[in-house]
Amino acid sequence: MKSHKRILIVDDDADVLLFLSDRLNALGFEVLTAANGKEGVEVLQSHTVNGVLLDLYMPVMGGVLMLEQLGQYSTLPPVIVMSPTEHQSEMQLAIIKGAMDYLIKPIAAGELTDKCLRLFH
Repeated sequence: MKSHKRILIVDDDADVLLFLSDRLNALGFEVLTAANGKEGVEVLQSHTVNGVLLDLYMPVMGGVLMLEQLGQYSTLPPVIVMSPTEHQSEMQLAIIKGAMDYLIKPIAAGELTDKCLRLFH
């Protein structure tokens, strides 16, 4: 069953983008992608999304700065931040800035599915 929900994935790693896009497409989500936070903000200015998967470490603009910019909008879609486990303090900061959950890289497919279906309904 297709949900017709649109998700934005913001990550500078092409392999991660492909993995996440494939998984979310298989779950019935429409997927938009951006390679950094600046591109992510631009996508959100022209598209409505039901959720954002956001990498914390990217060139140009990282995830925490993108979250700060999104905080200026009246409605923030649910955000799940992604980062390797050694960056736990940055993940906690992202939660404070408005992220609803996090995924540890490398991302387990089952955990991705569970969190996306729960938060991006």
